[in-house]
Amino acid sequence: MKPSHIIDIKSAASQTWDVIVVGGGMVGAALALGLGQKAFNVLLLEREHPNLEWNPESGYGARVSALTRASENILKNLGAWPGIEKRRYHPFSAMHVWDEVTSAEVHFSAEDMGEPNLGYTVENNIVQAAIWEPMIKMPNIKVLLGEKLGELNLQTEQACLVLETGIALKTNLIVAADGAMSQVRQLANIGLETHDYEQCAVVGCVKTELNHQDTCWQRYCKDGPFAYLSMVNNVSSVAWYLPTDKMQWALDLSDSEFAQQLQVASDGKLGAVTQVAERIAFPLVRRHAEHYVKPHLALVGDAAHTINPQAGQGVNLGFLDAAALIDTLVSARERNKPIGQFSVLRRYERWRRGDNALVQRSMEGFDWMFKQDAELKKTVRKVLMPLGNNLTPVKNWLMSQALNGREALPTLAK
Repeated sequence: MKPSHIIDIKSAASQTWDVIVVGGGMVGAALALGLGQKAFNVLLLEREHPNLEWNPESGYGARVSALTRASENILKNLGAWPGIEKRRYHPFSAMHVWDEVTSAEVHFSAEDMGEPNLGYTVENNIVQAAIWEPMIKMPNIKVLLGEKLGELNLQTEQACLVLETGIALKTNLIVAADGAMSQVRQLANIGLETHDYEQCAVVGCVKTELNHQDTCWQRYCKDGPFAYLSMVNNVSSVAWYLPTDKMQWALDLSDSEFAQQLQVASDGKLGAVTQVAERIAFPLVRRHAEHYVKPHLALVGDAAHTINPQAGQGVNLGFLDAAALIDTLVSARERNKPIGQFSVLRRYERWRRGDNALVQRSMEGFDWMFKQDAELKKTVRKVLMPLGNNLTPVKNWLMSQALNGREALPTLAK
């Protein structure tokens, strides 16, 4: 018997939806759940149903996010946090950053800030499953699986999403939450500003000889940053940044060779790497959509922007997008404005695009400053890092901005 939240094409095409969300990853599912809780009639398109079963003995996923306090609040207000707590997550209480060349270092502590922690490390598949659990219980949210997109028509009073089969889905608003290579964005002819960092990220989970002390360790090396993100059971998520031409080399290493290379890159901070799980790698490219909205269309998450992931802000920005769009649509409905109206959606774009651009550029500033390509930069780091480490109020303010978000937080993030 088909689950009640799964719908077939004919049923999906037989009604007009308030919102069609394309993409059921972490951000798309959070948006669908939040809209459903506000009594919008939502159709979610996703390629395949995520696995909601949980086995505590299951291996660690390669993709991990560091969730901020704002994201924690969003997930708690959506009712998704219990699904994370019953699975696997880890609060980290400190961050230690140091430089290979100068040996300068900065230490951030939750205790110094009067905070219980500096965030949570959670595997992406766990976050997604925790959101889907309450989402599929909502009678006004339906899921259409496995359908490919064909055309997009935004020129009428309603939007029309035509599937590859030729069947048309009618809606007041289409939201692209279908990732960095968003097909919806491409069908809408929205261009991208891009910048190739000429680096890749190698990620996966490992166990180490020494305890991680609930600390995220980040070292700026000649090839790029290296980080251990602390997780449960003394496991750490690795984020190792390398020149793109070294990506295949890192993937081809045997587990023992990989473990040895991690120990070298981390300067042996956590001793030997004793266990290696699945690892993956991907090139790093900054992308920013030239527009977030058109009539009857909005972009959220990676469909709108991707950033250098070294500060773990990607999904956190996506959750803020989703929460801001929910506030925008609820406000429009209260004022009897059509939710697909361009002037309504522009409020969302103005709210989020500038903030996302600021975070993108800030991350690039860090990346530029820590590149080992100029003696002057090394001298500046040697002076500024110890100075910053001793200026506790400034240091704590910077961490508070990253943890709690900036001004004008959406309702769900409070």
